[in-house]
Amino acid sequence: MGRRGYQRNPDERRIKSIAKYFERPDAIMPVAGLLNVREKGQLKFRAGELTVPDGTRVWVVDMQHRLKGLVRAREERALRRGSFHFPVVITEGLSQVEEAAQFYIINTKAKKMDVALTRRLLIENNRIRDIADVKPWEIAAVRITIALNNDLVANPWYNRIRRPNEERLEGHIATEKSYVNSLRQLLITGKFKQPKKTAKRLAAYWSAIRENIPEAFEEPRRFLIQKTPGMFVFNFFLAPRFLATNDDKRFAARLSGLKRLGPDFWRRTNRRGARKFGTGMAGYSNLADHVREYVK
Repeated sequence: MGRRGYQRNPDERRIKSIAKYFERPDAIMPVAGLLNVREKGQLKFRAGELTVPDGTRVWVVDMQHRLKGLVRAREERALRRGSFHFPVVITEGLSQVEEAAQFYIINTKAKKMDVALTRRLLIENNRIRDIADVKPWEIAAVRITIALNNDLVANPWYNRIRRPNEERLEGHIATEKSYVNSLRQLLITGKFKQPKKTAKRLAAYWSAIRENIPEAFEEPRRFLIQKTPGMFVFNFFLAPRFLATNDDKRFAARLSGLKRLGPDFWRRTNRRGARKFGTGMAGYSNLADHVREYVK
């Protein structure tokens, strides 16, 4: 292996983000980094105190971005010396190859957890600054989805969206994660900056869809309009243009062409209807193009 390294190249954006987090007065780092002293017998541990002799070379196995972020924060004088505690695990006697093995295990064996429930809890409690990797549109989308599912009683999505980690109930026909993703195109431009107002407009929009094809909403499990295809057609592809104008009272009239398309078009068993366009974004895009021919 010679002098070749085993770690990925440092990501400057990630270092900057970590440094910014460390600058906060309430910042903590409970996850320990991993260091190693390759020479055996260098470390001394007596009476609960570890001594690392001067001149001892300590190798960073897994924590390079956290360490560089901490150093960056110190360099920018955002941290006082000794003001931040950073836990580490120090091994002794591992070779470079054995270090690489530990690095591999740490970065491949740990299962990445679905953090949708945690994200939801933080957004509900206005702890946005703790969600460093969540885009602004996603925060708005979660708030809108919560409002449609919990607050706006008259809309077709009320109590229909399964929250993260919630037991699946008979009335659930969509997941919060899928619904949030379907709102990306609507919110990514930043035009709709008031989640509560946007949720009310979406409620009116979907109520107008239901008004024109009520049969497709009476037994939603038998139809695709409130499943992923319909969700993406009407939220992702059509909603941006519909909600761009302030004529919510005309939603029903503008969507009246859905009557010609008919509820059977959305029936799950109809191979000549919405189902024929298939799944995936390409399929949903083609389905949206077809629906556009019927609506104003």
